[in-house]
Amino acid sequence: MYLKTSCIPRESVFNRDRRNVVLELSDFLKSKINAEDFFEENFITSGMKTLLEKIFSRLEGTIDQASTFLLTQAMGGGKTHNMIALGLLARDPELRRKILGKKSPEAKLGNVRVLGFTGRESDAPLGIWGSIAEQLGKKEVFNNYYSPLQPPGVTAWINLLKDEPTVIMLDELPPYLEYAKSKEIGNSDLAVVTTTALSNLLVAVNKTELSNVCVIISDLTATYEGGSAQINKALDNLKKETNRSALRIEPVNTHGDELYHILRTRLFKALPDETIIKKVANEYASAVKSAKEMDVTNASPDSYAAQIIESYPFHFVIRDLYARFKENPDFQQTRGLIRLMRVIVSSLYETGRADKTMLVHPYDLDLNNEEVFSEAKSINPTLSEAITHDIAKAGHSVAEELDQRLGSGTDAQDVSKLILVASLANIPGATHGLRESDIMGYLCAPGRDISKVKKDIVDYLPTQAWYLHTSTDGRLFYKNTQNLAAKLHSIATGYNRQSCLNELRGYLKSLFSPELKDCYQRIKIIPAIDEVDIDANRVSLIITEPTGNIAGATKLSSDWDRFANDIEYKNRIVFLTGNHENILDRVVDQAAQYRAIQSIIDEFDAERLSEKDPQRIQAQTSRDKIILGLRSAIQEAFTTLVYPSKNGFRTTDCRIQFTDNQFDGEKLIRDTLEKVQKFTNEITGDTFRKKCEARLFGGQQRSQWSEIKRRAATLTSWQFHRPDALDSLKETSLSRNIWRDEGGIINKGPFPPPKTEVRIQKISRNDDTGEAALNYSCAWRYCILRDRRR
Repeated sequence: MYLKTSCIPRESVFNRDRRNVVLELSDFLKSKINAEDFFEENFITSGMKTLLEKIFSRLEGTIDQASTFLLTQAMGGGKTHNMIALGLLARDPELRRKILGKKSPEAKLGNVRVLGFTGRESDAPLGIWGSIAEQLGKKEVFNNYYSPLQPPGVTAWINLLKDEPTVIMLDELPPYLEYAKSKEIGNSDLAVVTTTALSNLLVAVNKTELSNVCVIISDLTATYEGGSAQINKALDNLKKETNRSALRIEPVNTHGDELYHILRTRLFKALPDETIIKKVANEYASAVKSAKEMDVTNASPDSYAAQIIESYPFHFVIRDLYARFKENPDFQQTRGLIRLMRVIVSSLYETGRADKTMLVHPYDLDLNNEEVFSEAKSINPTLSEAITHDIAKAGHSVAEELDQRLGSGTDAQDVSKLILVASLANIPGATHGLRESDIMGYLCAPGRDISKVKKDIVDYLPTQAWYLHTSTDGRLFYKNTQNLAAKLHSIATGYNRQSCLNELRGYLKSLFSPELKDCYQRIKIIPAIDEVDIDANRVSLIITEPTGNIAGATKLSSDWDRFANDIEYKNRIVFLTGNHENILDRVVDQAAQYRAIQSIIDEFDAERLSEKDPQRIQAQTSRDKIILGLRSAIQEAFTTLVYPSKNGFRTTDCRIQFTDNQFDGEKLIRDTLEKVQKFTNEITGDTFRKKCEARLFGGQQRSQWSEIKRRAATLTSWQFHRPDALDSLKETSLSRNIWRDEGGIINKGPFPPPKTEVRIQKISRNDDTGEAALNYSCAWRYCILRDRRR
């Protein structure tokens, strides 16, 4: 179902010599056009059908029909093609029957005289009327109007054209009339004389004697305003004199499906049957359904499928986006779109991308292809810098580098190019850009993982692209001025790595600094090894740089692995790290962005910029997105917790998750260690007491209190707990006032003075008699063996 196997392009698509060939009316008048080839590659639009039906009805004389037709569409809109099609069919009855079939005029019409004039022939020495007379072989009929040039009157036109069915085609007259203004004739100029001649012609063809003659004029209002005014004046004069206006016909309906028919006919020689097209549509509808279930688009799968069936092999949004820029100055509407789609289709097939896509999408512009780039630039030259910096620069644009970093194929480039096409309009009041939901909907395609596009690309791009802006109604669009991201880049790149690391340390500290301090009490963030000192009485969380070059079971770098295994108090350290090589660079870059946006907002605060000011709103929006990017980078970077265990250091997954913009790093570490039974809150019951007896006494009947504390700090099988847990347990036991002196006497009475060195021995007492007795298998109590003042 891919394009390569389903659709066969015409050879002309790949022929660069033919891409820029524009047929002129003069080509027809000089018989340079092959009629078979012309109709093979041209679709007969509804406007062309209307023109043909009404022209031939008038020529046959079957009904009273308008005599003058005005083709009204901007430059490149199909006017000349309509004239050429009409001329070829009018001249050749056999061709009419072949092309028009049952709608072909009666055979009695025979050959029709076809005359024409194109305004590009500005050097016509005898004026438009002389040229028409020459084509009829009746130059002498207008001898009285050549020297000096004078406008033939109505009767003169009737005498020239009567008796035979005749079509007169006047193409691109405005540029001729512009030129004619400079040619003085007596007290007037050639433009005035020509306008009068045309006015007389239009009046003449409304006379009974010329009931089988019609005139077709193309309008170029958008391009030649001066000349167009002259044409309008002639038409106005005609209206005043005959109380009838010319029939206006639009050659191409750009709002319906004709555009797709034109593109299909012009670009493709063969297309698949309806079954294949429906399968393709259903594949895209399925992708849209999945995206809708993820709540990233509001697009309707059924509507999506129906529109693709109508537009195949083109994505339906091409027409809607094209409609935005078709009125751009110097853009040749239908002709320009055909040329643009030619280079896109040829690029798809020549680069092999047609093997991987089922449709031609608006983002299939290979802007690293000079020909494609040139076409895009011709539509809106002001966006050239935006393209080269943000979208396509041989792998070094913002979008390309983002795809490389994410491993997202062309997702970021596709998002950027889609927004670009939606931003090409270059006229006042035009709609620019797309909303996020539209972007997601138009990107839905079989095989694309749309779930990551919003989070990793659509939300992130505005913080990096220099020329991407956001409109007041939430549309992303490209503009030829740098945005806040450019200023951010300028500020951020001015920071050195160490200052960015410090910014990152500050942010990570805000996430992981302990408040309860029950699991860990100290934190070191991306420190140098010689900056770390381990305290026997406090657990330290060390956040280290992720590395792909891990050593041993710790999944730490070789330096940190040696440090962890060499320290005495192994049970007083836990590491948060990751194993993605070079990912810290991304985190640092995001930290630089975070610091830069903060400085911009601080600047706005100092200037007392209003909260409603667009700059502040944009800065705040960017700050939110940068924070999301920073958090995303942190989530990817720090994924592994390394903790001491019975058999040395072990690792466990430790996934950072932000819920409603909230995150408690201390809770994450505590919960993770509790899950692997490295941390406990059970520090008051018999279970904790028994664990202390079994593990910290080390099988001895007597131990110094300092030795007990040292074992808790060195024994990796011992759990983390509140740092005062052992002392609390000691105090609880001593509160019973049971202690044993150096002579072995068990005493009851006041607790020894403070700072008395304490040794531990397991004893018990008979609660019924109040007598203490040695019973090593029973509960443990504290005994003072000697009193040594410190």
